[in-house]
Amino acid sequence: MPETLKYEKIESDTECGKVLNTLFVNKFRHGYVRVKGAVMPDNFKKFGDRIQQMEIRDDDVFVCSFPKAGTTWAQEMVWCIANNLDYKGAEVVLPERFPCLDYSFLYNYEVMYEEDLDFSAPDYFMQSFKYVSELNTQRFIKTHLPFGLLPEKLQNFSTRAKIIYVCRNPKDACVSWYRYSQLTGDYTGDFDTFCKSFLNDIRE
Repeated sequence: MPETLKYEKIESDTECGKVLNTLFVNKFRHGYVRVKGAVMPDNFKKFGDRIQQMEIRDDDVFVCSFPKAGTTWAQEMVWCIANNLDYKGAEVVLPERFPCLDYSFLYNYEVMYEEDLDFSAPDYFMQSFKYVSELNTQRFIKTHLPFGLLPEKLQNFSTRAKIIYVCRNPKDACVSWYRYSQLTGDYTGDFDTFCKSFLNDIRE
């Protein structure tokens, strides 16, 4: 029987928790946990074990990166190369062709529905794990998960699936992620606090 992930709630009375639970929250995301050394939204607990046990196909292609590292550029290049420069096919929106595994756990979508009964979004956004799992064509999958939280078959190299890792100058990634988080409302503090959190490896 595979070992289940163990979670530690990050309390607000710690330095890390004070920053996360006051500056990195909005009405759709509350609370954080630490798992395998990584900080994740509390909602990750619903998906962590399922991701670990996810079935991996030999022709899967994963693009993995830290947030704001140039992942979108890499996704487009990888998809076009793998599909013989099919520019017509590339007119389909990128998240549909190259879904992000992480969307399911980033936010509490139940709260979104409570806030707006007319709220709707495509399955590749609202139910990204299910969407990825049920794709019946070659899968191209984006994720910002650290290696230790990827599916176990990727971690133990028991598959021929490919991982393409994208990295960027950390200084540029930090500034870009700060500005992005300000725009999306995921972070409400100043840059100095964000930068210190980045350097201390406090991340989603």
